[in-house]
Amino acid sequence: MKILKLPLLLACISLATLTTSCSEDGLDGLNGENGIDGQDGKDGQDGQDLTPTLEDNEMFYNKSLIEPLVNIYPEFSSSVKAYSLLTSVDVIGESNFQIASTVDGAGLIHEASGDGFIYVVNCEDAKATARLRLDNNLNPLSGDYLLNSGVADYSRQCSGTMWEKEIHGGDKDVFLSASEESISNVVKELDPRVETPNPTGDYGNKALGHFLWENAVPLPKNTYPGKTVILGGNDLDGGQPILYFSENGDADRTNGKVYVLRTKQISDGTGGVISAPDAERHDESDFDLKQSYDIEFLEIPNAKNLSTNETSNYYKNTLFATSFVRMEDLDYQKGSDANARNIYFAVTGKGAGRGTVNDQGTVYKLELDEDSPLTGKLTKLISGNDSDLGKEGYLRPLQSPDNICVTENYVYIQEDPNGGTWNRGHSAAIYQADLAGDNVKTVLDLKVKSLGNNSLSIVESGEFGALTDVSEKVGVPGTFLLNIQVKYWQDNAFKALDGHDGPGEADRASQILILRGLPQ
Repeated sequence: MKILKLPLLLACISLATLTTSCSEDGLDGLNGENGIDGQDGKDGQDGQDLTPTLEDNEMFYNKSLIEPLVNIYPEFSSSVKAYSLLTSVDVIGESNFQIASTVDGAGLIHEASGDGFIYVVNCEDAKATARLRLDNNLNPLSGDYLLNSGVADYSRQCSGTMWEKEIHGGDKDVFLSASEESISNVVKELDPRVETPNPTGDYGNKALGHFLWENAVPLPKNTYPGKTVILGGNDLDGGQPILYFSENGDADRTNGKVYVLRTKQISDGTGGVISAPDAERHDESDFDLKQSYDIEFLEIPNAKNLSTNETSNYYKNTLFATSFVRMEDLDYQKGSDANARNIYFAVTGKGAGRGTVNDQGTVYKLELDEDSPLTGKLTKLISGNDSDLGKEGYLRPLQSPDNICVTENYVYIQEDPNGGTWNRGHSAAIYQADLAGDNVKTVLDLKVKSLGNNSLSIVESGEFGALTDVSEKVGVPGTFLLNIQVKYWQDNAFKALDGHDGPGEADRASQILILRGLPQ
């Protein structure tokens, strides 16, 4: 790995040996003076030395010039360790690849040879999708871009999910990239194994419908055998869960139908449940915490041929789809095909003090019925809104949950504090909850520190992108990849790293971490 020299940032470390340290403008180095928590002379939390030993897997050490930009909370610090894999200042491979601004959705697959991995990752504010090649120990070897900001619809690549043929069906892997806030508002289907990328190509799949997609998550092929089910989030004030459903096999992404969620029941205002009146559009204020409500998915006919505005008009005024304040990422429970019918999703809210029915954010569980994905139950599990103060499920620190990761036993909730980073007194955090939304614990938060050209006083300090459980692929339980959008670290050198300088591209840094020991 090479090192990029930025203004005000002097590289002075050998990444081959990881034994020296450097310090300029707050850079502490990997084994440097301040270490991960900036308090001691070692590289671990609370003075614990994390220097790899002979018995350690070669996977777990800092591979980047920059230390992990997270603070691990005390309850997890003895078991969970963070290691930096790649930061925007790092240069890898013969093509001098650098990771572009604000990494978000991602997916990891094995190389076709079985030797090493391909990691596809969206770079949201760069309007790009990067492809990293990693060896068997997750060491970066090379990189290129499957999409750059020269793409025709100039869309932000937000959350994303890897369709894996072994898990989801079909004969090929496909990266489903959610393209919101663009011209076409469609999910892009990218070939992660393409030999020579065409980074300005048109890869949109209109059959999934035109929405402000935040993610498109396929369910495992045996959850509904012989059928294809993809769920997504419509990220706007008034959005909702989207469902694509095909009965034409387990890998049909072109001939299915598109549906949106409508609740069949609402709160009676005293903790009970009543039938939802017809021809009325309901919102999050109609749901009580920890109460379950029957729901259904209603079809938008001819969805692939409707514009975004036509789609929105139909689900609002004809179907009366339930309204959520910026539904974003979603994920399904792992462990079995039946578990995958349990879907969890984050609703970000509008931000502190906006006066909506959901300012601080909420987390929901959607349980799809065994015989059909078109019916099920919805439960509001967690709320950060002060209107829910004193109720079971109220989480005071919560601020704008965005991405979500679900394992067999836990839900991990990742923040994007769009209403003011310090509104709840902390930078973006990741929480662990059990599957009922209880026993919530803070795992880590974003470390805000001086790094070259930055401003520590800006409202948005950063957010977390994809948290991906890669334990089974790498053969080490409790291993995750975590993407961080380091928005407070800004430098013109971070612009156009995808090879194309488009209008309005961000100059903010990215970092990718390896987490070891995170409970599954």
